[in-house]
Amino acid sequence: MRNIPENNLAYPVLILIDNNSTGSGFLYTDTVKTYLVTAKHVIYDSNTRMIIGKSAIITCQDSDPLSDQIFQYKLDFKELASNHKITISPNSDIGIIEVFDVENQEGSLSFKNTCIKGVQKVRQSNNGSLISVDPKAVGSYEEVLISNDVFLYGYPISLGLQGRPQFNFHKPLLRKGIVAGLNSPTKTIVLDCPSYYGNSGGPVVQVEAHLDGTHTHKIIGVMSEFIPFQEQWINNRTKSVNTQISNSGYSIAVSMDKVNETIELHRTIQSKK
Repeated sequence: MRNIPENNLAYPVLILIDNNSTGSGFLYTDTVKTYLVTAKHVIYDSNTRMIIGKSAIITCQDSDPLSDQIFQYKLDFKELASNHKITISPNSDIGIIEVFDVENQEGSLSFKNTCIKGVQKVRQSNNGSLISVDPKAVGSYEEVLISNDVFLYGYPISLGLQGRPQFNFHKPLLRKGIVAGLNSPTKTIVLDCPSYYGNSGGPVVQVEAHLDGTHTHKIIGVMSEFIPFQEQWINNRTKSVNTQISNSGYSIAVSMDKVNETIELHRTIQSKK
């Protein structure tokens, strides 16, 4: 028996921007729209205060974990931004892009991959279905428990040796760790779980054990950055200083509370159009 629900393997989305930068994300559906959720720095340059690149291709996995079928969509950043479909959190590393409409059938809402203007379907899986996370599969900051197991999903395609592929860059990799700590002022989560370039924006899933032996898997955050370990070497003769930064093995995730706040901001912006 698999340690995680099988559809969880289809959560992570690969984001390939036309400037060749990459990141991870996931689809999140509320009662109104479906959004691509990712880390803000994946799609936004804080120095220029501009969206990075002109377009992106996003690759979504099929719901069948054994399938090589994928879904792909092209996002036109210029058109989406001009229609206020991209919203950046003002105080956290969260960015969301509205991508699909939600279908209302006989009073019940359901996720349907009907592209909005600025989103174009490139490839359609003929096998399973496209997976989007719903609010029931999400945990708030208050539900995060220190020492609980977590899984990090994403596309760390910065790993490996050039010309020597050791894994499929178009398939997500999982990483297991624990919740190491909480930072209440920023509502961020410290993970004892290493992350690398390409993991940014990927979902972090907490595993909570219950007394009856069952387990609950919920997305508690969005991968933001690794915590660096810094060493300085000083040459006593020349007094020159060499600084070396390495990956400490700890990472920071932004809680889903910040995602929901950004979606609320997005709705407010939309209502004022």
